[in-house]
Amino acid sequence: MDSKNFHFSALYRGDKYQAAYARHQHYLFSKLNLRPGMRVLEVGCGRGTAAVELATFANVSVVGIDSDASLIEYASRCAQMAGVSTRTSFAIGDIASLMHQFATGSFDAIYSIESLKESSTFQEIYDQAGSLLKNGGTLAVYEWCWTPTMDPLDINHIRLAEFLEDQTGVGRRNITQRALEEATKTIRDSERLDLVYVEDLACRRSTLPWYLPLDHALSDTRTRWAPDSRSYGAFGKLTRNGAIALSQAGHLKLFTPMVLLVAKRV
Repeated sequence: MDSKNFHFSALYRGDKYQAAYARHQHYLFSKLNLRPGMRVLEVGCGRGTAAVELATFANVSVVGIDSDASLIEYASRCAQMAGVSTRTSFAIGDIASLMHQFATGSFDAIYSIESLKESSTFQEIYDQAGSLLKNGGTLAVYEWCWTPTMDPLDINHIRLAEFLEDQTGVGRRNITQRALEEATKTIRDSERLDLVYVEDLACRRSTLPWYLPLDHALSDTRTRWAPDSRSYGAFGKLTRNGAIALSQAGHLKLFTPMVLLVAKRV
């Protein structure tokens, strides 16, 4: 497992992590309505694993941005080794800087895999994406969301939400501002985007709990956790306390890291 490119995945019995991760990526890719030659943006590309995979199998051009300069350098080398350097490019950036880096209507598709969770609101994300997409273009993202089980008036839920946001380093939002319902509402209210698909993959009956790898790692004293949210461990930048918070929220069905939202530019 590439610890610097860790993301959660829908898990099935007998899965190996790499296979589960690849399937999770390709399921999102399948929603992008890609054709050869299209230009695609990945927000939060990390080490470029997904961008290189997409450029290889879909024969499209992929631009990846990430705020970590060291990861951008690695992603460029990864694309070179995979033979897709002419169809990939990588740059330092984040959701807040997109409109300064790219012109309106620059992309046929935009995607992100759990990389928008540090944004202050869903609206910040989707307004930018709507501007950067060409008419008819597609946005597909895996989002971190509170589930409908989360009660914004329950003091225990509030404390766990604050603990999770603090320990994972995503920054605090009002509970309702990270709710699945708020994510879908933001897209539906958008003047530029039309919501065409939403699914919480954690709710599939045949899948194992998404937090199972965390539970196994937390019970193993050999697990190497990130010492802080700026460093890396076996689960990317996830600290032990962050893993505890995510596991607790998962067991209580309060949180999901795999809400798939797909929208069209109108």
